[in-house]
Amino acid sequence: EHFLISLQLQFASDSSDFTTCLGKNTKPVRICVTCSDKYAMLTQSFLNISKSDKCATQLLDSDNAMVIRRLWDAYRNMWISASCETCSGLSLNRTHEFVNKTDEVLQCFEEYKLHQYICVNCSKKFDTLVTLFKRSSRKRFCLC
Repeated sequence: EHFLISLQLQFASDSSDFTTCLGKNTKPVRICVTCSDKYAMLTQSFLNISKSDKCATQLLDSDNAMVIRRLWDAYRNMWISASCETCSGLSLNRTHEFVNKTDEVLQCFEEYKLHQYICVNCSKKFDTLVTLFKRSSRKRFCLC
């Protein structure tokens, strides 16, 4: 019983951390680069629950709400739709380039956040970032 509760609490904590990271990294989108460690922890928490038949039965499928399973499905679908697996295969130099360009955009947004011309003042940096994202993903726009 104590083991089940600790797995449930770990999933809840990792889920909260990942959700916070998602919320903080939506504009400009840099989910894959910034939240990958949180997603890895969440994935491990879910695997710890699902690899034990007793835990899986009690925590994933014991009621109609299936909260943990549904949360995991939502997180997994979000990660897949962001094409994060594509991003994670990028070279270290390209990843740093994403991070640097993203930081430039964020700094611009911060500098002009109260100005009505934020889009004009930051558009060139943002367009450069979007172009870099598009160039790096062969199949889809990568939400790095």
